[in-house]
Amino acid sequence: MASWLPLIVIVFAVVLVIGPVMWLKPSSRDRRLASLRQEAAASGFKVQMQALPASQGDGNAAVYFAPWRNPRRLQTGWGLELKRMEHDMHFDGVWDWYKGREAPEAASAPLKEMISRLPADATAIICTDGGLGIQWKERSGDPGMKAVSDALRDLRPVIEEAIREPQRNAPDATRSSD
Repeated sequence: MASWLPLIVIVFAVVLVIGPVMWLKPSSRDRRLASLRQEAAASGFKVQMQALPASQGDGNAAVYFAPWRNPRRLQTGWGLELKRMEHDMHFDGVWDWYKGREAPEAASAPLKEMISRLPADATAIICTDGGLGIQWKERSGDPGMKAVSDALRDLRPVIEEAIREPQRNAPDATRSSD
């Protein structure tokens, strides 16, 4: 029995060292999410974690933002979020404005098209000074990433122009005064 004691102590010490290392090793899900987010960054998107809409419960989800090409004079600060149930008073089925703050009317058609192109795990469309973003739970993996990136790539420019405030007419400098 005395000859087994050193071996047991060595095995126990190895387990104490390897255990925490294995605990810190990322899971396959974590590696998949990191890969999706790296792909998004390489495509020019910014990824931020934000709280889910209240109707979706507690927790956070990634928001993939496409930056504006020309951020001047944009009417930002609005968002659409997924609601629990469909209603005629909502903007589009189960999608409605966050805190009642609506986008300009000219953006309605491209926003409805964007909604139709989103993956099933999308939860919000967010418009900030920094860009247009889509929040999704990333459960749909690569097909969801393709849907999000295609929607942002194709519709962000259209929405950007739809929410641009008209330029005020400058006084006519060519008029002569009488």
